[in-house]
Amino acid sequence: MQILTKNQAKYNKATGRGYLNAGITLSPSTESVEFGGRDTCVKSGACGPLCLRYAGMNQMTTHKAARVKRTLLWINHPNAFIDLASSEIDALLRKAERKAMTAAIRPNGLSDEAKMAIRLAKRYPDVQFYDYTKLPKPWTRTLPNYHLTFSLDIGNEQDALDALDHGINVAVVFDLGKGDPMPSTWTLNGRTLPVIDGDVDDLRFLDPVGVFVGLRGKTITGGRQKGVDAGFYRSPDA
Repeated sequence: MQILTKNQAKYNKATGRGYLNAGITLSPSTESVEFGGRDTCVKSGACGPLCLRYAGMNQMTTHKAARVKRTLLWINHPNAFIDLASSEIDALLRKAERKAMTAAIRPNGLSDEAKMAIRLAKRYPDVQFYDYTKLPKPWTRTLPNYHLTFSLDIGNEQDALDALDHGINVAVVFDLGKGDPMPSTWTLNGRTLPVIDGDVDDLRFLDPVGVFVGLRGKTITGGRQKGVDAGFYRSPDA
């Protein structure tokens, strides 16, 4: 079973900045429940039906089966999962060294399993790990080598403002298509901050502190309008 996802469009963008980027793609939200798993994104909120599992190759049945298999291994045999992931991380580190690059790993590509990410980050204190999260108080879970960006959703605006107050940037999905420019600033409940383009790459740990990380709403099954109607894809003019 392969644990790491290495060849993914956004991860591949990191090479331009000298990073070899990889991640772990578990089942998001309740996808694994019917197979004996659990909700891996307990705060998924409005993005549940808008998840990237409904976009691109993630929709393929083979991809779903692989996600579920990894998820069940993590849930039922966490030590075996960590050991298997570690063997692949070791290989990634060797490859990065050969290429004179720096490895960066996102443990939760589609999930929000803090314990798994923290276990890996503690096992590899000299490797950079990072994630997006909707779990409140993300500043209590960061480590020197584990960076978090809080994801804005409907109803978690105060959690987002609290994150900003503690030096955690907030990701915002905008009602923008591919190639549309990001707003230069954006306002959330009276708080106006600069916006950076989070679609350039996935290396959030390199972002300046005190910004909104702008992401363009992806086209999923049912069309991008589905995200707009749900209120999850925010207006860039707010």
